[in-house]
Amino acid sequence: MEATANQDEVREQPIRAPLQANWRLFGAVVFFYTLLIPLPFNFSVGTLLLPPYRVFLLVAVLPIMLDLMRGRLRLGLIDLVVGLFAFWLVVSSIWTMGFDRALQASGSLTVDIAIAYLWIRATLSNLQQVRFFLIMIAPGLVATGLLIAIESITKTYIAIPIATAITGQAHDVSPALRLGLMRAQGPFPHPILAGVFLGSLLPLYLLSGLRGWPIWAGVIGSLCCIFTLSSGAFLVLAAGLGLILANWIVERTSFVSWRLVLGTLFAIVFFLEVATESGVVRLITRFAALNNQTAFFRLLIWEEGVKTVQEFPLFGIGFNDWNRPSWMPPSVDNYWLVLAMRHGVLAPITSLLAVAAALFVLAKRSVFLELVDQRMIRGVAISLAVTCLSVFSVALWLSPQVWLFVLLAIAVSAGQGGGAADIVSKPAKMPSVASPSQS
Repeated sequence: MEATANQDEVREQPIRAPLQANWRLFGAVVFFYTLLIPLPFNFSVGTLLLPPYRVFLLVAVLPIMLDLMRGRLRLGLIDLVVGLFAFWLVVSSIWTMGFDRALQASGSLTVDIAIAYLWIRATLSNLQQVRFFLIMIAPGLVATGLLIAIESITKTYIAIPIATAITGQAHDVSPALRLGLMRAQGPFPHPILAGVFLGSLLPLYLLSGLRGWPIWAGVIGSLCCIFTLSSGAFLVLAAGLGLILANWIVERTSFVSWRLVLGTLFAIVFFLEVATESGVVRLITRFAALNNQTAFFRLLIWEEGVKTVQEFPLFGIGFNDWNRPSWMPPSVDNYWLVLAMRHGVLAPITSLLAVAAALFVLAKRSVFLELVDQRMIRGVAISLAVTCLSVFSVALWLSPQVWLFVLLAIAVSAGQGGGAADIVSKPAKMPSVASPSQS
């Protein structure tokens, strides 16, 4: 009896995730903070735009190459699919725009997507490291979220004007009011991008197993996405909270499983695609909009954009202008459609294939983990899934586009790396992680 009691006592202690603290982990953290630097700090060399995060990634190419040559970073099938996606962006750009123009456009995309992805794959290789990453970025996340909240409530931009005063590089911001508040954007290129970026982190923190100030900071910072008053933020929040609720039900009932949940979702999607005239994508586009005018334009953009894809299915049109009625704006509020229009159908197919494969690996691996790590894995999967869903209603560029592939890299690493029980040398102290019995 005494031995059993001792075992139960040990089992009920918080799991303190052992961690080897090294420069790579801090490199991942520093990289995240470069994504939060306001737009006026971007500078150009000739025709090449260099945001701070892109400068960081160019420097990171060397350690990435060394890790690849030394075998520390081993590429798997999903990594190769991401590589094929990045390669096709370059090939299609050269085909449609010629080498000189394509060098600038595709070079920037390659850095933002492929190098960012590889950097996170090289620096975050297991769940303890992802938790450490979440702890270290929590202060920046909550500070950015509160800044956006203050901007919205006071109806005054703060981040970009201050950055403009420091750098002397002006960046136009046009205040827009909605529901009595201003659509704030903080350091990001647009309010809707700010909303998707912040909101995507909520499932990661809620299911991370972290305790104390990091989880509170992360959750508060993520929830501040509502002050962007954007459809993307509301979509990523609603979808994320819905899947977190589904996970809560699965854990507490014997007759509901993730197979049942996902099977039901797929059945609903199939029914809507077959039984409705609009189809699933049009329905998402329509109901993700906050007003009828936005919904009308997004549906029209989808219809005209699909025509462009049908006309140029293999290589797309590059960054050239696309055919549409003269009164339509040039923007395309759908990231997957933008990829297909600019680079052909292979671009969204390969990128979504990589996402689907990563989600499958996460689901398969979570079965063999303790509950605290199962939740962490599911938090990563939910964050990636809802972000991919939300970008049906918004195009991504600059740091928010980078963040999508950071999430993908985290998902791939989490699907392959260890959990909270892994043993590594030189453990670093971390805030405690809730054990299954305490959750």
